[in-house]
Amino acid sequence: MSQNPITRMFDWWNGAFEGEGFTPEGFAGHFTHDADFIVDGGVRGTGPEGISAHFERIRAKCDHVALVTPVIATLSDAEQGFVQYRCTFTAGEKSGSEVCMARADFREGKIARFEVIGRPENA
Repeated sequence: MSQNPITRMFDWWNGAFEGEGFTPEGFAGHFTHDADFIVDGGVRGTGPEGISAHFERIRAKCDHVALVTPVIATLSDAEQGFVQYRCTFTAGEKSGSEVCMARADFREGKIARFEVIGRPENA
């Protein structure tokens, strides 16, 4: 897999979900202090603290979530990146997956803005 700030964050994210959890310090290693995290047009968190709170809410509701790696496709340069990936989840008796497309702006090797849209996959 081609490594860029998005795919490096995905690798960390999967470990954090299963391990120590989502902390502002963990997200600060991947996102700028003012990064917006946008899902389907709505801002879910800004900066490491806001993004961490968003994912801790998800973690509290789900038994398992994975950003599947290697990703389906990725393209990036020093300023921006694009990624197509699959996200799987289990919450109680329900499980499923989404195919997602994301675009990110990078600043100094970190994600400065992350926008994602996702759609459920057919079972």
